[in-house]
Amino acid sequence: MCGIAGWMTADGAAPDRAVLDRMADALAHRGPDGRGLRIHQDTGLVQTRLAIIDLDTGDQPIVGPEGSAIVANGEVYNYIELRDEIPDAPFTTRSDSEVPLHLYRRDGLAFADALRGMVALAIHDGGQLVLNRDPFGIKPLYVAEGGFGLLFASEPRALVASGLVAAATDDGALAEVAQLQFSCGARTPWAGIRRLLPGETLVVRAG
Repeated sequence: MCGIAGWMTADGAAPDRAVLDRMADALAHRGPDGRGLRIHQDTGLVQTRLAIIDLDTGDQPIVGPEGSAIVANGEVYNYIELRDEIPDAPFTTRSDSEVPLHLYRRDGLAFADALRGMVALAIHDGGQLVLNRDPFGIKPLYVAEGGFGLLFASEPRALVASGLVAAATDDGALAEVAQLQFSCGARTPWAGIRRLLPGETLVVRAG
């Protein structure tokens, strides 16, 4: 279990590192083995790492050719087979989390079709941010939008910790949780925070 989070600003300015640090602090319990941060153009990515595969070179964010970068939480079960399918890709780690980055370079937004596993990830590629969640929704990913742009994180607490999202409740969703022990669809008990649906890919441009 790792933690990922990030922020694409609406005005194109570089994200405030203090905001990203607060989000990472809120996810520290998910990843005691490492912490990474990257700010590039209008987007910041953070990850708190629980090291399982590639202990030596698997720190994130992983930066690929042309400056694209990925943070991921989870495990790609078929990453060895996928690496063999793209032998010319310039891999710099042995991490399963690097494979989706090179699939994205090859296949564009269809990159996730080949993945088998449980994973939530974010890829920043120049002017766009791509978020994806595995088809079974095993790994969580939450987003919030506003005048600040778009925030994402593995847990709602990190979005609130940013200081840009109010800690307000959605009473309708709370009632659903009280009755069913969970909320359905994209709606969450936190007002202004939604979850990516299982298998969903979200593309964000200019915040």
